[in-house]
Parts: sequence; structure tokens; C-alpha cells
Amino acid sequence: MSYRPHLSYVAPARGAPELWRTLAGAVLTVVAGIALYQAGFALVSNLVGLETTDAILEATDSNNATAFAALYSLFTFGFFAVGLALAVNALHGRHSATLFGPWEAVVSDFLRVLLTVGGLLLLLWVVLPQDYETVRNTAMPRGTWVLLLPVSIAAILVQAGTEELFFRGYLQQQLAARFPTLPLWLIVPSLAFGLLHLAPGAAGPNAPLYALWATCFGLAASDLTARTGAIGAAIGFHAANNIASILLVSVAGPGSGLALWHIPIRLDDPAIAALMLPELLTTFCCWLAARLALKV
Repeated sequence: MSYRPHLSYVAPARGAPELWRTLAGAVLTVVAGIALYQAGFALVSNLVGLETTDAILEATDSNNATAFAALYSLFTFGFFAVGLALAVNALHGRHSATLFGPWEAVVSDFLRVLLTVGGLLLLLWVVLPQDYETVRNTAMPRGTWVLLLPVSIAAILVQAGTEELFFRGYLQQQLAARFPTLPLWLIVPSLAFGLLHLAPGAAGPNAPLYALWATCFGLAASDLTARTGAIGAAIGFHAANNIASILLVSVAGPGSGLALWHIPIRLDDPAIAALMLPELLTTFCCWLAARLALKV
């Protein structure tokens, strides 16, 4: 009964639910996204010249902890959003707008969850004692942070929106249409989302813990999507978490250039293991708060 809205959300995928189409669509999304990015970069390179191109490559290196590198990385997800739209249209004969659900619900759910979960995360950070010391990111003055805030939030919406449209939109819809009596639509996209966050090169022995957290996060986002019959709640849930972890407090290192404060430990630090249980409990509380805000 709680997932009744999911039936109408999945309806557009029932016209072409074949598993081979879904797998091909996932591959096409990635390939098209990479191709579009490379084509765009090649065009810019031809316009600005070799020296400027080298400077751009150096400034946007994924190992940089600068604001520009972080913004660049987040905005590149837009190429994969275009790739997803092409895949949905070419392989399933439907418009990418069908990945969203009713627009009124998308906007309303997004705002409610974004504000509720964002407020809860801020409250927990202020009220609860922390197991780590935070330090100011001296490379990000407060004035600069405020000036960049609209661009930073837009970049996070591009990144979070693209991931949610792919995992909780495309994969969830297609698997629910193909296997209506099995919970594969809940499990498979969440596991895939977890594997996407598996980074043994950066996180070392902590990599499985990050993947576990991401899988649980994916389960929560899939559940919210099924309860509301629209993608807005999942995007708001994802965006609120990323705003907190990218713009406010971030683990020092690559991708942390937009944060006001840093946690001065490495991703592979053994201390990370002790932080995972509180992080999972926080995600659970955020999921409950989102449900209360949505009344689902």
C-alpha cells in the first residue's frame, strides 16, 4: 500500500521493459556521456589553444583540492544526463521527462525534503558532540564561499540530479517494469550505486565501508521514490547530503575545495571506520525526517 504511487511512476517503462534494453541503455549513457565530454573539451581546446588547455587540465586535475576543480567535476555530470536522455529516447522510445514523475510532486517533494533533511543535518552538526576536530579551509574565505554559493548549489544539483535520474529513475523504473513481483528495483540500483562509490585507490581498506554507506543511502532514496511516485524526494535527499558534505564540512583532500571546514584525516585513515556507524544512523534519521515531511 505504501508503494502504490510507484505503480504509476513505473508505467512509462512498461512499453519497453526488456532487460537487454536496460543494460544497453546503461552502457549507452556512460559511453555517450564520455563522448560528449571529450567532444566538448576538444572544441574548447581548439578555441583556447594548447597552453590554455594545459592550464585547464592542471587546474581540473581530480587530485586538486581547489574550488574550481570541485565545480568542474560536479558540472561534468551534466554530460551523462544528456547521455541518459539519448538512451531513454533511442532504446525505449520515451521522453526523458518520464524519469521525473508528476512535476508538481517533483518540485514540492524536492523542496520539502531538501529543507527538512538539510535542517536536520545542520542541527545534528551543531548540537551533537563530534568525534573529530574540524579546521577552517583557509583557501576558501567566507566571502568567496557566499559568492560561489549559487554556482556551487547548481553544480551539486547537476551531480545529484544526474545520479538520481539514472539510479532511482531509469534503473528503478526499468527493473520494476520488467520484474514487477520482485524487489530488484530496490536492491540492484542501490548495490550499483554502492559499487560506484567503491574507491580502493583513495580509501584503501575503508573502501567497502563507503560502498556500504552508499548502498544504504541508495535504499533510502529508492524507498522515497517509490512512496512518492516521483524523483523529487530522492534528489532533495541527495542534494541535502551533498551540500552538507561538499559545501560545509568535507574530508580534507581531493574534491574538498568548496567546503568551509575540513576534517583533517585521509579517506584511508583507520579512524574512518569508527565514524561509519554514526553516519549510517544519521542517514536513517534523515530518511525518517524526509518521510515525516512528505507524510508517506
